[in-house]
Amino acid sequence: MRPIILSALLLLFVFSCSEDEKPSTTPESINISGKLLAPNNVDPIVNAKISASQNNIISYETTTDAQGNFQLSLEKGDYNLKLAKGLFTTQKQITVEQEATLESYKIETLPNIGVITGSYDNIESVLYGIGIVNPITGEPLFDIIDGISTNKNASSIHAKHSHGTNKSGNQMKNSLLDPNVSFSYIDLMSDPALLASYDILFINCSSHSENPTYEQNLMDYVNNGGFLYVTDWSSSLLNTITDSDTDYLSFYTPRRSGQSLTTTATILDSNLSAWLLLNFGISVNSTVVIDEFLPGWQVVDSYDPATTISWLSGSVDYRDDSATIITENKDLAFTFLLGQGAIFYSSFHTENDEFDFTTTDRVMEYLVFEMTDIE
Repeated sequence: MRPIILSALLLLFVFSCSEDEKPSTTPESINISGKLLAPNNVDPIVNAKISASQNNIISYETTTDAQGNFQLSLEKGDYNLKLAKGLFTTQKQITVEQEATLESYKIETLPNIGVITGSYDNIESVLYGIGIVNPITGEPLFDIIDGISTNKNASSIHAKHSHGTNKSGNQMKNSLLDPNVSFSYIDLMSDPALLASYDILFINCSSHSENPTYEQNLMDYVNNGGFLYVTDWSSSLLNTITDSDTDYLSFYTPRRSGQSLTTTATILDSNLSAWLLLNFGISVNSTVVIDEFLPGWQVVDSYDPATTISWLSGSVDYRDDSATIITENKDLAFTFLLGQGAIFYSSFHTENDEFDFTTTDRVMEYLVFEMTDIE
């Protein structure tokens, strides 16, 4: 019996040693870094969502920093890499074998975009500058709808509005950014199905007659998943959405009473501040000079912080109903959700010039990508 017991103990000892000597089966994680850029392959995209997956199962998720950089920690293998900033995305197949820096990727898959032209605001020049353009023909990869000639009130704006830092009236126009569709502003606003064909609709500053049908169609468009950009005088199109200044935003009365042409605005979003500073040297102590107001701009009196994000605020002058000038800090740009979509509104806007990016253009560039990133 004693030899049997000793033999059993010896076998147990050998087995235990062999178990201890087995190598670890935990796969090694490998660090992979990369960068995401705008469609122009130059401007970094901040806070984009990056995911690496195998067989539709996400292995690792992260976000880009203010300079568009990201890092992944992955095991060896093949992955589908998805890079997304809201509706702006790209996908790549990568093979991970050792630590590496991937090539810089740019956004390649674009949402369907429509732009309604305005009398001074020109967001289409920003879209063009960030690379939403056919690289071969130079033509914009978005529809441009004439919002001036079909708008009976718009003709007076050129006479009344001159830009805060460009009063000469010498506006350079890129002919590639002329209206490029056969239908009109009236056709679009009257047709819910046509509106729904766009993922994002940009409405430049212009004077619009109140039209409850247009306003309801826009509300339905956003509720059903559309994204709407509106600036300054085009705020009249938001009457139904705000329930006549009851929900989200309250527009100041008298209308179009803003007097300041410039303000040093406080940036209320840390990502925006870092993006401007690190990539363009623009923001200082989380402030930025906004100098692209037009005389008689639309002031936002108040907003609901429970439903609405404010991006910037600054000290501005505006007149009350007795024509007295009031100086007060006011919020200047906002995003709020509605149904499955969202609205961006700004009291300031771009200037009508397609050449070079101004500080305001950079702010608007950031917000173009941000406005559909609502998850």
